[in-house]
Amino acid sequence: MTYQEIQQQLDKSWRVFEPNRVTFLRQVLSWIGSPETTMRVIQIAGTNGKGSTGTMLREILLANHDSVGHFASPAVFDDREQIWLNGSFVSENDWVKAYETLQYVLRAHGLSDNALSYFEVWTLVALLVFHAHGVQYAIVEAGLGGLHDATHMLTSSTIIAYTEIGLDHQNILGATIQDIAQNKAGLMTTGAAIVSDLYQPENVGLILKTQAEKIGATWFEQQIDVQVEDNTTHGLRVKIDGDSYSLGLLGRFQARNLSVVWQILSVLEQHFSVAFASKTRQIGLARTHLIGRMQVNHMQRILWDGAHNIDAVHALIDTLNDWRLTVKPLLILGVLKDKNYRHMIDLLLPMVSQVISVTPENPRALSADDLATTIRERQITMPVTVINPENALDIAKQLRQQNQYIIVAGSFYTLRAVGGLND
Repeated sequence: MTYQEIQQQLDKSWRVFEPNRVTFLRQVLSWIGSPETTMRVIQIAGTNGKGSTGTMLREILLANHDSVGHFASPAVFDDREQIWLNGSFVSENDWVKAYETLQYVLRAHGLSDNALSYFEVWTLVALLVFHAHGVQYAIVEAGLGGLHDATHMLTSSTIIAYTEIGLDHQNILGATIQDIAQNKAGLMTTGAAIVSDLYQPENVGLILKTQAEKIGATWFEQQIDVQVEDNTTHGLRVKIDGDSYSLGLLGRFQARNLSVVWQILSVLEQHFSVAFASKTRQIGLARTHLIGRMQVNHMQRILWDGAHNIDAVHALIDTLNDWRLTVKPLLILGVLKDKNYRHMIDLLLPMVSQVISVTPENPRALSADDLATTIRERQITMPVTVINPENALDIAKQLRQQNQYIIVAGSFYTLRAVGGLND
């Protein structure tokens, strides 16, 4: 089968509630030869910031001339965005080769192709691809939570890092931030070094530390003072230990993610005799870019940002406040109905002049009509236009004022439906 044919037949459901699922995945991992044991695995979990943290770390390791694999989700336009190999997306040919290996092993053990879900397949394929190319480091981002996430099949990680933990996926991970933190803490494995965002709520930090002690992981905490020097539409500049760094990413919230990256690098330096010079870090951070996360087209004055939960919306708003725009932006918004979208709307409406409502490209999407109705209920004077997503950018350009920015936000599935990001 071709790459496209395989993707069409994969089971897109999450299997996080199936009993003993992680145990089964560990068995499959052993059947394919435990490829993760040939590389240093760095796992990243959290609610927000996993992608930014993983990408900054990846680029610094690449600038240090290391071989790096990076498994990240979700993809915005091309599923291959989920597997990076030394700075490029995995090729369709490499993906299919790894999948055929996995498929052969499953059948040898009496299992059909649908024994694994989409995310489980992609996780295992990523590890096989990394092994085939002999990477030194594998950066693996958790997909959903921690305890029952497919990436918890890994038991020999060098480092497990936690970015900001907040409220999201409460229908799956738990109603409170403590429940969610406990689920994500379940990703920890014996012997790993654990690092965390330095600004976690106190109760979250305590849950993570307690779990590390309980299972025999090493809690590593180093205070990092990241000072934001400038945050404009053209980039973010920070200072750490007297050195200045310009990032290819936007938003002062990246300072939190940088504190996690710096701690990961410190673990590697202190325990594995690896050195990362300031110049190497500067080169890597300058090269860091993320698809659909605070991504700006300066010529067209368009900002794309997934902003799919409350914390991410707060980060978007903080960035807009820093930019001190003279005209409130026009917002193209699409959300998923299982998110806390009413609160998201309440936060966003004071920041924008009008809204174009669209339906994201996902079965869980809130319809554009229902979203528009909700917006009018929250702020009756807000101009709202319901548009098919493929026409949204063209209409927004016609409606906007001179020098006005357009923001596309609410979900990565909204970005995919609207398109235009790579134009």
